[in-house]
Amino acid sequence: MKKILLFALLSFIFTHKVYAQETPASYVEKAIQIMEQNSVNKKSIDWATIKKDALKTVQEKKEIKETYPIIRDILEKLGDHHSKLYEPEVVADYLKRHQDVGLPFPYPKDSLIDKKIAYISVPAIANFNQEDWNEYVHSFYDKVKNLDKSNPTIWIIDLRNNEGGMFSPMLKAIYPFLDAEKVVGSIDNSEGASFYSYKNSDIYFGKQKIASIPIPDITLKNKNKPIYILTNKRTASSGEFVVASFVGQKNVKIVGCNTMGLTSDNSEFKLPDNAFLVLTTGTLINRQKYAYKEVGKGIAADIEVKSDQLSDYIDRIKKL
Repeated sequence: MKKILLFALLSFIFTHKVYAQETPASYVEKAIQIMEQNSVNKKSIDWATIKKDALKTVQEKKEIKETYPIIRDILEKLGDHHSKLYEPEVVADYLKRHQDVGLPFPYPKDSLIDKKIAYISVPAIANFNQEDWNEYVHSFYDKVKNLDKSNPTIWIIDLRNNEGGMFSPMLKAIYPFLDAEKVVGSIDNSEGASFYSYKNSDIYFGKQKIASIPIPDITLKNKNKPIYILTNKRTASSGEFVVASFVGQKNVKIVGCNTMGLTSDNSEFKLPDNAFLVLTTGTLINRQKYAYKEVGKGIAADIEVKSDQLSDYIDRIKKL
């Protein structure tokens, strides 16, 4: 799950001069400093040894890109299984629209089952592009409004195979179904808790505004109808944050199996060459501040379905 640092993007185009002055050694030092200050697992690392070994290895490097394996090796040592380094070329594509990089747009799937069960999926969206975020939420809301006109007795929200990406557009999308404001957040390496919230088209993490999605809000005719959240083992990262948003809501049941267990909060830090250090800075918490600390454990289902066929999920729900 990713929480973008806005200054990283705002300064994206002003870094060429800084990069020209950067050496491989200073580049690695900056990356280590970011990790040491912000990693959720920073207290479990012998940073003195890490720095010594890294700076010894980097002495033979002549170009910045040759330092990437060194940084990735340190990220592996953090043990969070979620931190990554994205090279500048990848970041450049990550800021573009889906159509501009030849990828299909993640539109939600929807249907009205037996004239009474409203089904909609929440697909993963992994890029940081305002136009795509707006289209993602707009298309989701259009389908929800059409389903709501049929006055369904049950809502099914499908998070199967949602492997994560950007949480802000997903939170905006599911907001009409939530019964409270502060329902999901994370705890940092000092055990401080911050929640995500939404107000006037803006997404906040704690007091920090992290995104704005100016799509008009919608209201369901009856948001207290039973809601079933579908999960599988490929529900991960931001997909798990969506699931956790519903944990503890009285009219909601989770159907499926334990999610993947990438239940950590990532922040993105821009390095001097425009590479992004995507670093795990927190651990997922639900509205009761329960922390999903164990990597790989995931979020448990209330109702188990062993098959991954949608028809089996629906059949199970019909029998409740």
